[in-house]
Amino acid sequence: MAENSTRYRTWSQNRSVRLPEFDYREHVPYHVTVCAWHGMTPFANIALATMVCESLSRLCDEYRAYLGAFCLMPDHLHILLSPDRSGLTLGDLIGRVKGSTTNQSWKLGWSGKLWQPRFYDHIVRKSEGVAEVARYIFENPERKELRNDYPFRFVDDELA
Repeated sequence: MAENSTRYRTWSQNRSVRLPEFDYREHVPYHVTVCAWHGMTPFANIALATMVCESLSRLCDEYRAYLGAFCLMPDHLHILLSPDRSGLTLGDLIGRVKGSTTNQSWKLGWSGKLWQPRFYDHIVRKSEGVAEVARYIFENPERKELRNDYPFRFVDDELA
């Protein structure tokens, strides 16, 4: 490239979707979606799904993060949470959940990667209402026509 050439920034799949000036440690509710590795459905396995749900709850307790709701579908996970008093950024907290559950999955006989490297997050706005987002997460199995007593979900009693 010539010295006087102008470089234009192009956006590709590697573009960050995080807000550049936002502190992701803030005590605000986030709706997070984490997808399983490349369209696989590992969480159709009951033992694996149970382990992920238990680990998510335990890690949020351990790191003192607020867990408002979650729903583990066969191929992805929805979470309503806040890093709260953890001192961790949202990315660090999700990274620890993904790392811990992946390591535990190997002990259950799973091999390879469990999660896609990235995740999607949405800061819940006051106009949306945390209870409405929790209900959306909790009702995800019904929208996908899974059984009504779907076991791999949780909603905080204060949001129900």
